[in-house]
Amino acid sequence: MRRRAMTESHPASSDTTSRTAPLAVYSHVSTYRVSQLELQLYSPSLKVDSKGPIAVFNDHDRLSGKVILDWQAYHTGKLNIAIEGSFAYPEPPGATPSVSERKKYTFFNLTKTINVSPPQINDSSRFFREAFRRRPSGSYISVNSPSMERSYPFEMSLPQGCRPGEELPSSFSPTTDTEGNPFASGCEISYKVIVSWEPDASAGSISHLEVPIVLQSEGDFESKDAGLGASGDCWVEMPLKTERPIPMHCAVALPTSVTFCRSSLSIPYFVVFTTTPRAPLLTREIAADSTIAVALVRQITIQQPQMVFPLTPPPSPSRESPVRLLRRVAKSSSRLNLKRKRDGIVDFGDEFKDKPLPDLPLRTSFSEQKVIYSDLILGFSKRPRHRDCEDGSHPTLEEQSSLPDGLHKGKIPLHKEMLPCIDWPGVSVKYYLDISVMNGIDDMRARIPVRIY
Repeated sequence: MRRRAMTESHPASSDTTSRTAPLAVYSHVSTYRVSQLELQLYSPSLKVDSKGPIAVFNDHDRLSGKVILDWQAYHTGKLNIAIEGSFAYPEPPGATPSVSERKKYTFFNLTKTINVSPPQINDSSRFFREAFRRRPSGSYISVNSPSMERSYPFEMSLPQGCRPGEELPSSFSPTTDTEGNPFASGCEISYKVIVSWEPDASAGSISHLEVPIVLQSEGDFESKDAGLGASGDCWVEMPLKTERPIPMHCAVALPTSVTFCRSSLSIPYFVVFTTTPRAPLLTREIAADSTIAVALVRQITIQQPQMVFPLTPPPSPSRESPVRLLRRVAKSSSRLNLKRKRDGIVDFGDEFKDKPLPDLPLRTSFSEQKVIYSDLILGFSKRPRHRDCEDGSHPTLEEQSSLPDGLHKGKIPLHKEMLPCIDWPGVSVKYYLDISVMNGIDDMRARIPVRIY
């Protein structure tokens, strides 16, 4: 439980209290205290809410700070410092999301352990003067002095992904009521720093401190591809598939990156069709009678390791006495080892001692697929046209014939309360754009993954 939080700003070189300065020291220091220990977090920025100041880190920062033990704490023990990330989701899936109905899954945990021992005092004369003057017990002779600070700096690097979406997800918490908002979800991504002090003596008391932090994506490292397509030049076409051959082709066009920001207004897209071979009468019929369906689908999946324990077979009855059976086992094992050494057979222990253990099988504990936006359009309302050249000349017949026969231009709105895409072991949040064009009995479809951050 957090007792008190204090923040101050100072230059990076002004920290003179710790014995060893951390490698990464930021301008803001947040201080939290509980019984027997004090935690100082160094962060590049702060966020103030109803609970007080919260340290804010970027996904490329190093989390650093200092733990100070009280002089009355036991002289030996372990300091455990952990960064924990959890994903809260509604349970059951059909219920209305609320805080009381949410479950939590810990998808990230990074722990550092510091073994605490009595500090070394260089000034031996001062040490003996303090010892004879105070006459403390032998077990506390090195640390029972209020003038000595027992500080332990730490620094922890956050893991980085190789591809977009593989980095640690940013903190996310809906700011408004999710009920009635199809774009919002009852999910939450939160991080916290956990510090625990475990003394070696059973008489010593254990201290535990949990501090929430905010992790956000850094703008300098964020993908800039989301702006592509604004000029109308960088687009990619993806065909729609049908079950049987028909005399027309349909495709959907999206910006090349297929990456969009939640704060942007919308996702632009085009749906086009072309008759093969070109048939003006069929073109007019398809443009008037076709139905275009557009949907933005969000898919959330939580997978947890499944503990599998092998079934122990019941003991088989033996007619031999236990002593005789043990003698037979000892003789057979000695003969087997002698034969392996004589034949040059490698021992199984040498072969498999460095082999990593297999990954535990995963089970899906939560899965949700929801349509957060849908639209239905009747017919292709536009006929594509080439723009006139800069010199005022008209496009050639070849350029004109390469244009599709029909076009629909649309936009899918986005909302800042949307859950961003996540691709982390155990947690997956994906978005898909479902496009379908129905003409008579024929139905052409495509599902396109899009990234929303």
